[in-house]
Amino acid sequence: MYLIGLEIGRKLNTLTKKEIEVICEELSQLPARVEQILETVEPLRETTRKFKSAESILFLGRHVGYPTALEGALKLKELAYMHAEGFAGGELKHGPIALIDKGTPVIAIMPSQDSVLAEKMSSNIQEVKARGAVVIVISEYEFSGADHLIRIPKVTQLMQPVLAVVPLQVIAYEMAVVRGNDVDQPRNLAKSVTVE
Repeated sequence: MYLIGLEIGRKLNTLTKKEIEVICEELSQLPARVEQILETVEPLRETTRKFKSAESILFLGRHVGYPTALEGALKLKELAYMHAEGFAGGELKHGPIALIDKGTPVIAIMPSQDSVLAEKMSSNIQEVKARGAVVIVISEYEFSGADHLIRIPKVTQLMQPVLAVVPLQVIAYEMAVVRGNDVDQPRNLAKSVTVE
């Protein structure tokens, strides 16, 4: 899909040759970067076990992090059979903030550090922490406002979701295992959807 998007960007002249080269280089480095994340999953396993009995887990993201948050929530529902919701950080005050109690796990996908949205997401994190949430932050840089920090390699903003989803998949997998679920055959989950 990325390659198709790059070709469209090239044909429409919305991407420069240099931008395309940078993204292609990052695409070629993805396997090594995913491996780098997977080598650091042990602390992630320990963190996940702490939330075994949580009633809900909320996911927050902005811009390209929002669909990543939705994917994280979906994976948690599918494998761990627990309530999880993904929200856009900009919508936090329009309902989702009311769901936060003391100890509610919130997983936040931080935008790139040089992004204008990083400051806004930082503000979202402070808001949920002020209400007692336990915050796990997925970020490509150090972030002192997190209770738990999961580092991912620094990449362009368009590639960040590919790497940010890896720890979310590990969280869903580990949560399913710790709750005693069969991760190889999740209940009520089909490989394809057929509409009659």
